[in-house]
Amino acid sequence: MLSERAILWTLLPIAVPSAATAQTDEIVVTGSRVSGDDYSGIPSVTLQRRADFLVQRIRLLNDTRSDELRRKELYQTVHGLLVESAKRPGLALGYGTEFLVPISEHDYEVPLDSGGKRADTSSTSIYVKMALGAKDDVAVSVGVLAAFIKSARVVGRTEIEPEGEIALSLVGPEKYRYQIISRIAEDAKKLQATLAAKCHVHITGLSKRVSWQRSDVSELTLYIPYNVDLTDCE
Repeated sequence: MLSERAILWTLLPIAVPSAATAQTDEIVVTGSRVSGDDYSGIPSVTLQRRADFLVQRIRLLNDTRSDELRRKELYQTVHGLLVESAKRPGLALGYGTEFLVPISEHDYEVPLDSGGKRADTSSTSIYVKMALGAKDDVAVSVGVLAAFIKSARVVGRTEIEPEGEIALSLVGPEKYRYQIISRIAEDAKKLQATLAAKCHVHITGLSKRVSWQRSDVSELTLYIPYNVDLTDCE
């Protein structure tokens, strides 16, 4: 049987991330919507959540001959983007791969890479972010994001190129952990009641981190990869 005590006992071993980490991590989700085999691999209990930001990755490329001048022109361009984004509500900059780091007045000298086969070329990729509220029109927000990038002013020989499609980001996915777990526990109770059988319900996998998939143009599906087993049914 599934009792409140059993649910509590199931939840006790969960390793909880620190509050600071859970609240500040910002994950970026690229790619198309989940479908096919990816969808079939998602547990039945999930949480739908609108993304916190629409994000567009852009590549900044500079082929000025002098290494020092290349760095200067690239960083001046990033700083210029930062200044202009601060004038427009909802816009911000970030860099990173799966987790985004905010670009700020005190931290805008992002890592640079070799831009290609030529030795005198440097580049970097950053994200332009547009905050997405619950009632915001996604198409309008995408337009604002695109217009900002198109009108960006560059320094020297710097060029800006959008990379890939509009992605999504979410701040602190782990803060939704117990909302998801509550739904899992409630679903297990309903499962037992529907079967009308005296079964032992075992929920495993709840110690895993929150996972996510893109489910719509602005929506994410959050879930914990758990399993439910029914045993000793009468």
